[in-house]
Parts: sequence; C-alpha cells; structure tokens
Amino acid sequence: MEGSRRSVRIALPKLSKEPDGAHPYPFRIGMQTLEFLQASLFHASFVDIATGKLVRQPGGLEQVEEEYLLTLGSKQTYDEAWGYLRKYQAVFQDAPLQSVLIALNSHWDWYLRALREFLVFSRSSLSLPRLPEVDEKKLARVDQLPMPEQLDVLVRILAVDLALSDVDTQEAHEMTLVRNLGLHNRWEVDGRYLQRTSRVGYELGELRLVESEELQRWHGLLMHLVNRTAGKIARDYSAAPRYPA
Repeated sequence: MEGSRRSVRIALPKLSKEPDGAHPYPFRIGMQTLEFLQASLFHASFVDIATGKLVRQPGGLEQVEEEYLLTLGSKQTYDEAWGYLRKYQAVFQDAPLQSVLIALNSHWDWYLRALREFLVFSRSSLSLPRLPEVDEKKLARVDQLPMPEQLDVLVRILAVDLALSDVDTQEAHEMTLVRNLGLHNRWEVDGRYLQRTSRVGYELGELRLVESEELQRWHGLLMHLVNRTAGKIARDYSAAPRYPA
C-alpha cells in the first residue's frame, strides 16, 4: 500500500571523546559492529529462552496461536505451517543458531565495506599513491570475498597484524564454508564443502548444523578481528579529513 513503507536508518554511535592521534570513524564503525555482533548472539538466545518459557506455560501455546491468527487470519494456513515445522523439525529446531551465523557474517561484511570506503576516501584526500591494480581490485570487492581472502587483504594490503593462530585461520575458513551452505544449499553438505573442510565425519546430503560452541568461537573471532583492525586503520589515516557519516 502506498505510503505504508517505513524508513529506518541506523546512526553510528558517538564516541565519548575524540581519540588522540587517530581518526574517529574507524572506531565508530568498529564500535557499532561489535554492538551488533553481541546483540545478534543475545537476541537468538533470548528469543529461544523466552519462546520456550511461554509455550510451556498453561495455555501458552494457545495464546501464541490466538495472537498469530489475528495477523494471519487463517486457521488452515496456521495448521499447515505447523505440519511443515514438524516435518522438517531437524532443520528448524536449530534455526536460531543458523540465523545468527548469517547475521554475524552480514555485520562483518558491512564493517569491511565501510572500512574500505573510508580507506578509499582517506587515500584520495591525502593524495597517497594508488595501490597496485591487483590490490585495488581485491579491495573493491573485499566484502564479497571468502573470509580467508578477506583476511589476506587486511594483512597484505592494509598491513594489519591480525594476531591469528593457525586454528583461528581454519575456523575463519570453516565459517565461510558453513555460511555458504546456509545461503545457497539449505545447510546440506555438498561436494564442495567436503573437499574444502577440515572437519571430519560429514557425509554428502547431511545437514551441516551449527553447534553452539563453534558459533561462540566464530563470534569471538569476529570480535577479535574488529578490535584488531579498527584502531590500526584509525591511526594509519589519522590525518584524513572528517569522514561524512
């Protein structure tokens, strides 16, 4: 319906004080990304617990049904949907964790895109030499690259010491593989995944479910990467003019 669309924008957080010898913008996008990473993990846990508490209360499931039907308006559709949930319970019972993985990667890619745009702006404003063409091309699509290649851009082109162990690098690679299964293959293990993963025991066509422990590791890894990169870029380009944000 015309005029019903909501317009929502997310403002960057303000810093309590300007950082000495560093540009504020990388800190601001880093701070917001850290906030979103934390909120994404908490939201899934909170909703899962709250939902479980509600439906276990006397009349709780009926109350949810009543509220749902006020929006949906069709008992038949509601019953059909419940049937599908039961039929594919193996997928949907772990949906909160799967969804968090997608959200974490989305916030990380947004951060890299914002960081890249700041970098291009800063280098142009400071009249710095152009990067080699191969590096410019990599940087231009850094948010679209698999995570190991993203890390290579940060280390090689932006000269950031990520302080990652071999295990961290393997986890970054695995996170990308699982994310791709979720986005493109409804979480089913395919040949590409089996060829590239270091995990053992998975079979073709099996669901690659996200375990709580590995989601926590991936969340921690992304938090670490944001913390390592924001300050470094902020200091390297401290002389850049104020960035429009």
